[in-house]
Amino acid sequence: MIGLIFRKELIELIRTTRMNWLLLGTALLVGLALYNGYTYAVDHQQLLSESQRVTYQQFISQGDKNPHLGAHFGFYAYKPMAELALLENGIDDYTGNSFYLEPHQRGIVRFREVTDSTALRSFGFLNVGYFVQFILPLFIFLLSHNLFAKEWENGTIKMVLSARVTARQLFVGKLLACGLLVGALLALVILIPLALLLVQPQPVDWPTVLPVYGCYVAGLLLYALLLTVLGVAVSLLTRSSSLALVGLTGFWLLGVFLIPRLTAELSRRVYPSVTSADFDRQTFREKEYGVGDEGTKDARRAQLEARTLKQYGVSRLEDLPVFFIPITIEYFEESDGRVMDRAYAAVEANEFRQDRLVLASAVLSPFLAFRDLSMHLTATDMNTHYDFAAKAEQHRRRVGEQVDAFYQNNTVATNAFWKTVPQFAYQAPGVGWRLSNAVASLGILLGWTVLALVMMVLSYRRVRV
Repeated sequence: MIGLIFRKELIELIRTTRMNWLLLGTALLVGLALYNGYTYAVDHQQLLSESQRVTYQQFISQGDKNPHLGAHFGFYAYKPMAELALLENGIDDYTGNSFYLEPHQRGIVRFREVTDSTALRSFGFLNVGYFVQFILPLFIFLLSHNLFAKEWENGTIKMVLSARVTARQLFVGKLLACGLLVGALLALVILIPLALLLVQPQPVDWPTVLPVYGCYVAGLLLYALLLTVLGVAVSLLTRSSSLALVGLTGFWLLGVFLIPRLTAELSRRVYPSVTSADFDRQTFREKEYGVGDEGTKDARRAQLEARTLKQYGVSRLEDLPVFFIPITIEYFEESDGRVMDRAYAAVEANEFRQDRLVLASAVLSPFLAFRDLSMHLTATDMNTHYDFAAKAEQHRRRVGEQVDAFYQNNTVATNAFWKTVPQFAYQAPGVGWRLSNAVASLGILLGWTVLALVMMVLSYRRVRV
């Protein structure tokens, strides 16, 4: 009997004109999302790889120069595209992905995609992540809102349950039909990106990608289950197609558009960001006048000179066996670095508090929870951005130390020396680190799923003729 109900419901769903247009439109959007995601990932990765290769090649072939002046020539460190950037671009377009490696100055991540985009970018970039977070819920709600409500409206529920069909058979048959269509759509979203990864020009690190992709698929299935169960529960509860559709689309509008914008604004007011003017003023003061009893820059330079003379057992800088200037440069590189570390740590801590407040609103919007989970798993989140910036800064300081050490005994650096400066290479941490950052969003998503299941079971128990 369940099989008969399943086939009947499936035929009804597929043969209706409304559903045909919905399936056609959704399929076109999936195709466009996959195309956009693939071209975005491939084109950007080629651009970043080539840019990093060219700037490094220019640096190591700059010719004979004073080591310190040559170091100021600098080169860029680029954050490569995430392995699953074809699925999700996250916040990369807003944070940038290039870091200039130059002495004295902690780099700022630049090359933000949005600065070169038109205002249309504010509507979002249609890729798989956007489709799943914004369009998939609407598709499932349109599919499920009248599964049971139409039976009550048409009065057929009494006829069906008066026959030899039980409420459980009716429920399971309809749920399976709805689940099959949702599953077919998910199969496209899950399998085609894997095929695209196989044919993309850049090599794929499968031992890293497959566990991450498996977690992403598990999260996507959980998200789709939640939406399907929620749609069925509302259809059981309202007994009116119109009312069910209004309720579900209203929930979608609130969760996708209103709540994220309200909480983003609230987070900025509760935890206001440090302005660039305040940031520059604070770091300049600490660099010049020191922190606590460190003393001014001139005083610290005099103390450094005294310690250096004592270390080498001489009384004049001219008698030092090494150049004093690179020692000074390295000393203030370290002290200024501590100032910048504190300043950036404060900024990141404030941004973390803002993000936590926004994520807390996911208890009202499961769409936010999945978005957070998706960005963490695809390494397009703020944690990965901080990790990249920290490692790029470490590399910048290592290059500075290497150049300053060379400069203490040499006034000219040739290409032979520049070639010993290592190239920067970044790889996002693995699946364990990403999951640990996504525990909160995963927990909220699980909570929503349990709540929707309970709601569906309670609604199912009300099915009586």
